Amino acid sequence: MRGGAARSATVADRLVGWATVVAGVVYSAFLVTPLLGTRLDPGRSFVSELAALDQPHNLAFRVVDAVVGLVVVAAALHLVRGPGVRVVRWAGAALGLFGVATLLDVAAPMACAPSADPVCAAAEASRTALAFGVHEVASVAANGAAIVAAVLLAVARSRGRTADQPASPLEGAMLVGLPLVAVPGLLVVLEETVGLGLDGVVGYVQRVQVLALSGVLVTIGLVVLRGSRWVRRRA
Repeated sequence: MRGGAARSATVADRLVGWATVVAGVVYSAFLVTPLLGTRLDPGRSFVSELAALDQPHNLAFRVVDAVVGLVVVAAALHLVRGPGVRVVRWAGAALGLFGVATLLDVAAPMACAPSADPVCAAAEASRTALAFGVHEVASVAANGAAIVAAVLLAVARSRGRTADQPASPLEGAMLVGLPLVAVPGLLVVLEETVGLGLDGVVGYVQRVQVLALSGVLVTIGLVVLRGSRWVRRRA
């Protein structure tokens, strides 16, 4: 049989699938910031700075992150408890860590936006590389978990496909999204730890990663919505 090893979608599949699709779209809410009149420089600021306590629309962005985190945790539990193969369950666990880390980000927001506040920037610069707070640890954990989840789900979508079976659109979306999540994330971590001279563009780099992660979440939601087990049957 050619094509995805699909099963009939259950009510839970449809609910979790649609919720994850919506969460993926909402996760790119930073795109509306030009309409809000924010003063943060998109090239120098991180997306998380929009939720800093000194920013005018911080509550709205924290609510968005909280909703995304809760939906992702629900989707992760659905994957872990579902009839999928082991690699999908591991991916679900990684996705759950991403959701929990996102919720921790909401619970421990930045007090100020370093890119817009010289005093805040000076305080950030004075910290050692090991002096991480809850927000920083949660952000690193979220990035790492998102990358691992994307890798495992990309593997799961390709597993069991014979050489004459072309990649499905969902496989293609996951495989394209993976490097767009991983590479910018790695650049951001290196910029923050060893410095790569990307001060003027690091914000754009991170925004590419967030958009890619939004796409990955939408893709995950679409696969769950269709009742797929992620693994394709051999012809």
